Formats: sequence, structure tokens, C-alpha cells
Amino acid sequence: MMNENARKNGDVIRRASKATAFLQLFATLLMVGLIYLLSGIYEKYEALQDGIRENTLWSVYQLDREARRLLELAHVMGADEDLTLASMKTLSTRFDILYSRMGILKKANFDLRLQDSPELQTLVSQIEPLVIAKAPWFDAIASGRDIDIAHLRAFTSSLIPLVENTGKLLMSANNKVSAERADTRDALQSLQLKSGAVTALLAASVGVLVIMLRRQLRSVRAAGLAFERMAHELNAAYARAEAGNCAKSQFMATMGHEVRTPLNAILGTAELLELGDLPERVRGSVQTIRRSGQSLLEILNEILDFAKMENGRIDVCLAPADIRVLAGSAVEMMRDRAAEHGNTLISDIPDNWATDTIMTDATRVRQVVLNLLSNAIKFTSNGAVVLKMTEGQSQGKPVVRFAVSDTGIGIDTEGQDKLFKPFSQVDATISRKYGGTGLGLTICKEIIDSLDGMIGVSSIKGEGSTFWFEIPAEPAQAGEPIVDCAREKDQLARQRKNILLVEDNIVNQQVAAGFLRHLGQNVTVAGDGLEALDAMATKDFDLVLMDMQMPNMDGIEATRCIRAMETAKAAVPIIAMTANASDHDRRLCLEAGMNGFQSKPITLSQLAGILDRVESTAERNDPPSAVTLEEGSAMNPRQEEIVEVLGREVFEELLDSFFSDAVFILSAVSSAMRDDNTNNLDRLLHSLKGAASNVGLQDIADRAQRLRESPISERRLLDLMRAVDEQRRTRAA
Repeated sequence: MMNENARKNGDVIRRASKATAFLQLFATLLMVGLIYLLSGIYEKYEALQDGIRENTLWSVYQLDREARRLLELAHVMGADEDLTLASMKTLSTRFDILYSRMGILKKANFDLRLQDSPELQTLVSQIEPLVIAKAPWFDAIASGRDIDIAHLRAFTSSLIPLVENTGKLLMSANNKVSAERADTRDALQSLQLKSGAVTALLAASVGVLVIMLRRQLRSVRAAGLAFERMAHELNAAYARAEAGNCAKSQFMATMGHEVRTPLNAILGTAELLELGDLPERVRGSVQTIRRSGQSLLEILNEILDFAKMENGRIDVCLAPADIRVLAGSAVEMMRDRAAEHGNTLISDIPDNWATDTIMTDATRVRQVVLNLLSNAIKFTSNGAVVLKMTEGQSQGKPVVRFAVSDTGIGIDTEGQDKLFKPFSQVDATISRKYGGTGLGLTICKEIIDSLDGMIGVSSIKGEGSTFWFEIPAEPAQAGEPIVDCAREKDQLARQRKNILLVEDNIVNQQVAAGFLRHLGQNVTVAGDGLEALDAMATKDFDLVLMDMQMPNMDGIEATRCIRAMETAKAAVPIIAMTANASDHDRRLCLEAGMNGFQSKPITLSQLAGILDRVESTAERNDPPSAVTLEEGSAMNPRQEEIVEVLGREVFEELLDSFFSDAVFILSAVSSAMRDDNTNNLDRLLHSLKGAASNVGLQDIADRAQRLRESPISERRLLDLMRAVDEQRRTRAA
């Protein structure tokens, strides 16, 4: 996974390098385009200015030309005394053309900026009235009025000032335009120089930017290569550490088996001896043996729990539990030990309780309560230990608070800082005088943290201590089955069953058979799997307690043979009872067809619990699978392969990582849908499919693939989200 992340990050850096190179090329092209655009603008602007001036001069020229043509025609008609209708019509047409050219005066006001030239403004103001004054004369001609030669000659004379003024206007306008053209050329040259300077500055800036980008690109590439090398080195170190961790886990599992096997015989024999009639002197010695063995078992369990903690948080399973019954049963379990130290054990549990049944992990909570009670009893002599329960609120949510107070040795402030840390005790004399590993409180804190609670202590040296913890108290829904924390049943009320005990160790046979007979059961002992099959063939049994490692035929093979029988005997409940406590062993038991798993050393109360579960199952007429394994659940071949190669703890971490990543991937898929980003959408679904396949969640992988192959919709995406959430909740349950 680390190599994959390094490769992805390297790809990101390479894409950034390509993007930087593209930006360099784009900046260069932009600069060239800007220079070309500026030069074109200058040319167009100059051409436009020249065109405007030329159009203005042409219009003034036309006005002057038409005035002269009208004067010339009138002069010729007067000299020839030509007053014919055709000549008069030609004269009227020429006047109309002149009149139409008067529009140049309005244009001249804009293009020649007459307000800046009084001379031109005066000429324009004189020309327009002269032309307009002739309009009535031509209106009279158009109405058919006779015009004599005298009127024509007078009209001709009146045109002379008009022609003089249009000539002056043409000359003045030409002079003005020429002067302005020279000024504009000078201004344009100045503007071109300034624009050239700005363009040069811009080009220099772009050049500097390109150089900086190239340097940055080289730095990014170098950093990316260094990062990839570091990632490969970290991955190699991680692989070595993982290999060491797997070896450690295997060592812990092996040692657990080797220690539990003789310890089972020690504790079982001691417990059987205590059940008989013994002299008080001998009974005290037997109790010492049992207490010492129990202490050794507690140390072993703490070390194994701590080994699990190193691979991740301790697993918790939330289920409805009667919290008051849980606390009461824990107190009852510790009364004998408290009496041995001369202590009074007090239970302060209110009768009126708002919510008896809450969602929590009853087994883990009881483990914490027992640990705190055990510590309080161990460090108190001839005093009092009190377990107090209260209800409260924390951040607006209900919580239940446990407080274990004692009148023991107490802890100073410096010592309190060492608590809840692995292998840490207040001082070195604690371990020598009272025993223990210093792991109990560490495990307690991990359990409470996993339950989203808090744990703490208040203490005064020489006066006693109070250890407390708070856990959420979410009420359980009505109708859910409650975890029974007090499963001990009266011996007289328990039905007598025929039980087949399959065990190769003689001492373990004696211990387990003695416990079962004490519980009122009929016991048949088989030394291995072959003997068990012979016994099954000749007698009917209500329960089989099966060891795993035995000569001739082990428990796994014997279970498969029993399940293959063609009679009703194939449905008999089979419970594994072995010192092998690893997840791999539990999976083998489940695959073989066993209905439960109980690790050694086994106690009288644990055997009673097994009998009660089997009996309650039979009363409900449930199939044999109703008595399930204590931990774990059925896994598909892909998940089994991961657990076998990497271990269950690593597999759980992979699942946690998948569900965390799935939340972000699905959120990104939703965003890509809104943005209609098809490429990103397909990439995200492909990533989700691959991750789900890797951890054995094939249903999610198939759903993601189907979304890739056909148009996606909000409803189909919602179905995928629900499937992921359902898998997560199923695993949490």
C-alpha cells in the first residue's frame, strides 16, 4: 500500500511538472501574441485616423465643387439668356445637389472640431445661410412662376460669395487636417515608443517567470524523486516491522497455548479439591495454589490483551446489556477475594435507575470493573472497597459512571502520573510486594477509549484511592435480546445431559469430567478423535466438548466426520475446548462445523455457561448454529486468505481503512456527478471497486463496477452508499 501511495504521489509530481512546462510555453505564446496584437492595433488606428480625415476633406471638396458648378451653370444661362424649361430644370437639380451637400457642415462640426478653429467655424456659419436663402427662388420656379433674365443674373451674382466661402473652407480645412496629421504622427510615434517599452518590460517579466518556473520544475522533480526513494525505504522498513510483528503474534499465540495447557490442569485440580472434604490446613494450601494459578492466568491474559492493543484498539461489540446486573455480578465475583484480605466489599447501586438496559460491550465493561475491584482489594487490607454507580449527562448525552473507592495505601501525585501507562507502577516495590504486570490499567484505558468513554483517578497518599470511568449510556431499543451477565444457574434446575468429552491429556480429562459431574452431568471420555467416533456410533449425546490437538485424529477431522454422519447425530452441538486461542484456530473450528469455542484453562462457571447456552438453544428448537463462536464471524475465502497471511488484527485495520476511505470516495463521486466530471467519476468508482475487492467485499465491488458500465443516478449512488454503510454496521455488530 505504501508503494502504491508513493507511486500515486510521484504521478502527481510528474503531472505538476508537465503542467509547469505547459505554462512556460503558454506564457511565451502569450507574449508573442500580445506583441502582434499591439502592432496590429497601431496600424488599424493610424489607418482609421487617415480615413476619417480623407473623408472629411472629400466632403468639403464636394461642397465647393457643387457650388462652383451651380455658379458656372447660372453664368452660362445668363450669358445665353437661356430660360428654357430644360435649362431651368437642370439648374434646379444642381441646386438640389448643393443643398444635399450641406450635411457636410454637421459632419465638419465633429470631424474638424470647429470649436477649436474660429476661422472654420465662421466660414461654416456663413455658407449654410447663403444656400438656404436660395431655396425660395427655386421653389418659385418649381411652382411655375416665370423667371426673367434679370432674376437669373441677380441669382448668379449672389452665388459668388458662396463660392468664395466654400473655397476658403476647403483651403482652411486642408491646412487644418495637414497640421493635425503632423501632430498625430508625432503623438503616435511617442505612443509607439512607450508601448514598445511596456512590451519589452512585459517580455522581460515573462522571461523571468519562465526561468523561475524552470528552476521550480527542477526542484519539484528532484523532491519527487527523493520522496519516492524515501517511500520505498519506508515501505521496506514497514515490511520488516510487519514481519517482526507477525512473528511476535505467532510467538504469543504459541506461548499462550503452552502456558494454558498446564495451567488448566493446575486450576482445575485445585478447584476440584476445594469442592471435596479437605482438612482446613490442606484447604488453605489448595486455595493458595488456586489463587496463584489464577494470578498467573490474569497475567497471561493481560499480556495477550496488550499484544492485541499494539496491533490496534481492542475490539468492542455493542449489544443491549443490563448495566446494574453487570455491576452486581462483578461484585459477587470479588467478594471471596475481598474477604481473604479482610476487606468489606460494598455495592452502592441505586434501586431507581432511569435506563437499566444500555448499548455497550458487557464483557469489556465487566473486565474493567473486575480489574479496578481487584486492584482496590489488592492494595487494601482490613478496610473497605466500594463500587458506586451513578447516572449523569456529558455533552448532552446520557452516561453511566462507575467509581471504585478503597481505604488502601493511596497514590501520591507523582505516582498518579505513571498510571495508565504500559508496564508502569507507582514504584518498583509494588511489583515485588503485590505482584502484577502493570498492564491492567493500560488495558482498562484502552477499553474505555474504545467505548468513547473517560477514565481517571483521585487519590491521597495513605488515605485511599478512587478510580472512576464514564461510558455512554445510550438506551437499548425495546425487543432486542439482552446480554446475560449473570449466567450461573442453580444446579438442581439444570437438566442432566449425556456429554462426550474428547481430550487426550489425562489431567485435563479428570478436571473437566470432575467439573461436569459436579454440575450433574453424565460424562463419557474419549482420548482422541477415533475413540470419539466409536462412542458416537454406540451412544447418543446431547453435547460434545472437543479438543483440537490430539493423536491419531484431531478435533477438526473428528468434527468433520461427525457432521458427515447420515443420522440425527450429525446435528449434535460441538464446542471446541482448547488452549489454541488464535483467530486462525477459531476459523478452523467454524469451517469444520463446530458451534462454539472455549479457550483453556476452563473453569466451573465457564462450563456451566456452555451448558446453559446449549440448553436454552434446545428449548427454542434452534438449529445447532445458534450456539455461535465467542468471537469472529464467517469470512469469505478472500478475507480468510488475508487473515491467514497478515493476521486478524491487520485485516481489521484494513477494513477500518477501507470504510474510512469509502466515505471520502463516495463524497467525491457525488461531487463529480454534480460537476458532470465523467473521467473523475470513473476513476473514483474504479478505486472503490479495487479497494472493496482487496478486502473481500465483492458485493460493493460489483455495485461500483455496474455504476461504471451504465449511466449513474442519484438513486443508484444512494444504493451503493447504503450497501457500504450496511457492511460497516454488520461488521460493527
